[in-house]
Amino acid sequence: MVPSTWHLPAPTQGTSTWQQLADLTATGRYLLHGSRHTGLVNLEPRAPVDFGPDAFSKETAVFATEDPTWAIAYGIRSAACRRLLSACFYPGLQPGPASQRRIFLSYSATDDGHPPTQPGVLYVLPREHFARMPSHTDPVLGPITECQWIRRTAIPVLREVRVEPHDLSMDPHLHDFDTVTARSAQAPGGYPWLA
Repeated sequence: MVPSTWHLPAPTQGTSTWQQLADLTATGRYLLHGSRHTGLVNLEPRAPVDFGPDAFSKETAVFATEDPTWAIAYGIRSAACRRLLSACFYPGLQPGPASQRRIFLSYSATDDGHPPTQPGVLYVLPREHFARMPSHTDPVLGPITECQWIRRTAIPVLREVRVEPHDLSMDPHLHDFDTVTARSAQAPGGYPWLA
């Protein structure tokens, strides 16, 4: 059962790998991109699968974030993962300190009821030439500033960091893919469709 407040405070500590990534983004100079594909030297813009109402999240772009937990969730997502529902944001119309971030993660469960995760990588990217999603007022959450950045052109990777499922500093929700698909079709504005 998903709590009535479906998002939680984002973790502020984790494994040594998590802390290394958090220290990098805390400088304000770097962003993170999670992937299951190792050995990339450049990231190319891609059109994401996104179920939100905003156009920004559907851009053909390289996506990145300053939040290590959110990035790790994408890095450890296996090919068996049919859907990852996620959000990461600051309350208010300005970004705040990391301790103010809110996060939500829910993987579509495997047939045996487990998270569809595996070892992956995070790519460290220079923050310059990325644009943060504009702050906006969500009809349920109120004013928020999301931890989502995009770049519409290819970008070279500065560093590759291997991550493991245990580096995810929180227990994600699990959902049934077919149930969420049906609920999202019936109520497109009802994110995250889990209650």
